[in-house]
Amino acid sequence: MAKSRYYHPEYRKAEVSAIVQALDRGQSVSVIGPPSVGKTNLLRFLDQERLATSDPDSPWNQYAPQSAEQGPVVAINIDPNALLPSLPQEKGNVAAAAWPGFEMLVHRATITPQLYPVYRPPRDGEDDDPDLIEHIGRLQDRFNNAHPDVTDFEDRLHAHLALRHLESILDAALTGARLQETPIRIAFFMDEFERLLVTMPDYFFVALRSIRDRFKYNVMFVTFTRNSLAYLTGNRLPVLEPFIELFHDSTVCLRPFADDDAWRMIEQLEKRTVSKDDYSLGLLIRATGGFAGLLRAGFQHAEKLAPIQAPDYTQAVGLAASRLSAEPNVQAECETLLRGLNKEEIAALYAVAGGTFEYSPTIARELVNKSLLAQDTQGTGVHIAPPVLAAFIRNNPKPPEAHAAVPPVTLPES
Repeated sequence: MAKSRYYHPEYRKAEVSAIVQALDRGQSVSVIGPPSVGKTNLLRFLDQERLATSDPDSPWNQYAPQSAEQGPVVAINIDPNALLPSLPQEKGNVAAAAWPGFEMLVHRATITPQLYPVYRPPRDGEDDDPDLIEHIGRLQDRFNNAHPDVTDFEDRLHAHLALRHLESILDAALTGARLQETPIRIAFFMDEFERLLVTMPDYFFVALRSIRDRFKYNVMFVTFTRNSLAYLTGNRLPVLEPFIELFHDSTVCLRPFADDDAWRMIEQLEKRTVSKDDYSLGLLIRATGGFAGLLRAGFQHAEKLAPIQAPDYTQAVGLAASRLSAEPNVQAECETLLRGLNKEEIAALYAVAGGTFEYSPTIARELVNKSLLAQDTQGTGVHIAPPVLAAFIRNNPKPPEAHAAVPPVTLPES
C-alpha cells in the first residue's frame, strides 16, 4: 500500500480552521477555488481515513472544540464522477433523475465505518442492556438494508423512495451513537459541485435541505466549486434558494499558498529531486503567486531563474514570470487554469492584460475571490495576480476556449 502523503499540521491553517470551525458550529460551508490552487490536497488533508482519531495534530482535534460534547464530525466525500446512470424514466420523472445522487450518498454513508451502529458493552462490570442491544440491532438492519433497497430494481418503489432510505440510515447512524452517549455529526464533502448542479434536478438539492432541517446541526454539507454558488445557480436560484441559503454564513475562498505552505511544498518536491537555490525558489514562489499547480510546473525550471538580476525585486519577479511562461509545461498549466474559467472570466482577464477592462462587479468579484485579480496598490484599477499567468496572457493574445460544463460520463447523453 502506498504511503500517505505527509501534511504539516499547520497546512493551510486559515482555510482549514475556517472550514472545520464552521462545521463544528453546525454550519454548511461553500469552498471556492480556481483550478491549480490545490483543492485536491485540501480534501486529502481533511480525509479522516488518513488520520487517527487520537492524533492531536488532526484538524478535527485542533479546530473543533465542541467535539468533546457534541461528538466528532464524520466527513463523507462525494465525487460526482462516480455517479451511476439514471434510472429508466418517463419524461419528467424527477425521482428517477435524482436517483443517482441519492444512491451515491446512501452508498458512501453505508461504507463509512464511523457511521455504522455498533453496540458497546458497558464498562465496570455493569450488565448488558437487552433493550439497547435489540434497538441497536434494529438500527443495524436498517443500515444494512438501505443500499440494497435503493438498488432493488425489481421493486421500483424502493428506488423511487431513495430520499427516504438516505434519511433512514442517517437517523440510524445518529441515533445509534446518541443512545450510547458517543454522539457524532455528519458532513458530506461535495467535490466538483458544479457537476452535480448540471446533472441533478432541482428536487435533489431542495430534498437535501429537508435532510438538513430534519437533523438540524448534525448533518452539514461542504461544496467545492470554482465560483460562488449564487453565480453558478443563475436563474435557478429562486428554486434552489432553500439549499443555497445554508451556505450564506460560511464561504471560504481557497487562496494560493502562503509562504510557509509554498516552502513546505518545495521541500516535498526537493525530496524527489535535488535541492535548489533559495533565491531562485523565492522568485518561483512570487512568480507563480503560490498557485500549487503553477508552483509544481515551474519547480523543475527553478535553476534557470538564478541568473536573473534586476534593480529591484519586483522587476526580478516579472523577469522570472516571463522566463517561466516560456516553458511548455508551465504554459500547459496556465491553459488548464484558464480553461477552468468561464468565457466571461477569460475575456475579463484578457481585457485587463490589454488595458481595456470595463469594470464588471460580478465578474471582478469572482476573479478576486479566486486570487486571479488583485487591486492595484494605488487603488485605481486591477491587475492579474499570478505574474506568470499575466506573462502567459501577454505572450498568447488569443484566449483559449473555456471548457463547456458537461455531466459525468456515466449519465446518458441528451
